Amino acid sequence: MNDYLEPFRKYLQGADRSEHTIEAYTGDVTAFFTWLAERLGGAVAPVSVTFFDVKKYREHLLGQGRKPAGINRRLAALRTFFNWAIEARLTTTNPAQALQGVKQDRRVPKALSAQEIYRLQRTAAGQRQLAVAKADSAVTPTVIAALRDEAVLNLLLYTGLRVGEAAALRFDDVVLNGKAAKVIVRSGKGLRYREVPLHKEARQALAAYLQVRPADQGDHLFLGQRGPLGSRGIQIQLTALGQAAGVAVTPHMLRHTFATRLLREAGTDLVTVAALMGHASIATTQIYTQPGEADMIRAVDRLG
Repeated sequence: MNDYLEPFRKYLQGADRSEHTIEAYTGDVTAFFTWLAERLGGAVAPVSVTFFDVKKYREHLLGQGRKPAGINRRLAALRTFFNWAIEARLTTTNPAQALQGVKQDRRVPKALSAQEIYRLQRTAAGQRQLAVAKADSAVTPTVIAALRDEAVLNLLLYTGLRVGEAAALRFDDVVLNGKAAKVIVRSGKGLRYREVPLHKEARQALAAYLQVRPADQGDHLFLGQRGPLGSRGIQIQLTALGQAAGVAVTPHMLRHTFATRLLREAGTDLVTVAALMGHASIATTQIYTQPGEADMIRAVDRLG
């Protein structure tokens, strides 16, 4: 199996898959071949894998109680692997191609409530005020970090950027010119370029951060203790902020919140929301128009 993993990894990198996807897919392929080897008593080459094998693996995953989304991702990883294996002349067919995924209801992604948004923003502002007060007007690392975290929160909340897109931002990607203020995503998912207007809350938070951000540490917008603040660093800072506010939050939840508010509160049309989110198709955006768990609970509670 190790003979296949590295070439497969390079194939995924060449296809511009994210690091998260690459790690997930290689792990999924390894798990499948390990499972199959245990049942057949030895390593199995890609050319020897059959439709029956993949079907039984799906049944095995269902028997483990795994969620449909996780099973379907593993099947997608196998389809991608065997497509590569055909190109690499390791097999002639894709045994996973015709296998149906596990059907599931499309659930609306978790979006934050107005109260949760308020608590997050209030906590970020409070941490910033406390840091400034303790520093007695000096620009300390603690002050810079507090302003950065407030800027990150409001940027994600009011632009819906993916965490990787936010981590990749440079100085030139942020324009703070009044109503023309915008953030430029130069290489979003699928290498799609887009420009997202900046809400005043995000604009003000970014401007405050840029006033104190060290000018001699490269051109990445957000900085950590040892250089640019990456995706993982943003996730860690948001988790800490959420814990302080008593709100479970992730970068992806902020992205979902942005889309949901545009559609349900601002009445924005699907085409515009898809463009702002960087979706290749409005079919992806339509999930935000479906009722969420909280909506269904409220509907049932209103029964007499």
